[in-house]
Amino acid sequence: MKKRNGFTLIELLVVIAIMTTVLTLVAPLMIAQVDKTKAAAEFAEAKQYILDSRKVAFLKGQVVNFSFDGKQLRRDIASESVVLEFKYLFFPRQQLQINANGFVDKTLINVITDKKQQNIELAELQ
Repeated sequence: MKKRNGFTLIELLVVIAIMTTVLTLVAPLMIAQVDKTKAAAEFAEAKQYILDSRKVAFLKGQVVNFSFDGKQLRRDIASESVVLEFKYLFFPRQQLQINANGFVDKTLINVITDKKQQNIELAELQ
């Protein structure tokens, strides 16, 4: 009898079926984890942007106004306006003002990420 090298068609089909099953179970979990990571990165970006704006208000000696609405964050300094769009964050409609000394008029900004409500705590940024 000759010894054959390689795999039979049945063995290959079984391996492909097992790999497909494992991928269908694991892939959605991996995608959800990637989305959570991106949402966390956007949350950190928004928090850092507000912190940087406090420094800008102090250095320019001007009031900075923020308006949060849906997936947008809008920053107004004098006649300059900047709008940031977020994909994974949702802001209920709210306002924030940073005075010329860099102090904020609120202590919390509400943010919804992945159907969970979180807060950007501004008191810790003082």
